[in-house]
Amino acid sequence: MDEWLKLIGTPELSRIVADITGDGHLQIKDWRGLVSFYSNDITQIEKLKEKFYHFFGIKGHIYIDNRIHKRYKLFFISKSLANFFENIGVPKGNKTNLAYGIPSWIFEGNSQVKAGYLMGFFTAEGYIYSTKSKDKAIRWRIGIEQYKNEMIKDSCKSYMEQLKAMLRDFEICSSPVRFCGQNIRKDGSKSVGARFDIEKSSFRNFYKYIGFDHAEKQRKLILSMRET
Repeated sequence: MDEWLKLIGTPELSRIVADITGDGHLQIKDWRGLVSFYSNDITQIEKLKEKFYHFFGIKGHIYIDNRIHKRYKLFFISKSLANFFENIGVPKGNKTNLAYGIPSWIFEGNSQVKAGYLMGFFTAEGYIYSTKSKDKAIRWRIGIEQYKNEMIKDSCKSYMEQLKAMLRDFEICSSPVRFCGQNIRKDGSKSVGARFDIEKSSFRNFYKYIGFDHAEKQRKLILSMRET
């Protein structure tokens, strides 16, 4: 575990923190600690499995879930690893009902640490899309959104504002944070979405400093910059 502490303040660890905060789950209960990921992209799952073994020496287990559509589950069972992540600021449990921010060692870190987190989070939760105006002009944007229990929606907005602040360090401009959409969850509670967009004028800086670690999203980003 002492070797893990040496990772604090590195872009590699900030990226992993973003991976868990985005698509992953951290669970700690009694003697059990678990880090898990779900994805329909086996390439991303295998990359995560290799990454965790490289940095932490923990072997992951991949399972196939065919209940609705085919997706892959990756589990890392280790109480010590789960405790480590909790101690460095990874949110634990049901993130929809949990208020949290970007860990200070990342938010106040150097540009490489910030870029690692942003790449991880936008790879997991971000998307790139285009719309057409009435004159058929194409408008490209990068979007990011999160859903939170309506009781803590302001904390979600604060988190998104932190992301925007980190993007500004790379001269990447984004729209104001706005609330959008609602979901009624199985327990009857309501979750509210918060989102913002990055306009095409900042795509080159996004590509230069951040980028997507996802082949299709990165392909769209490159394609969009070629269009006039």
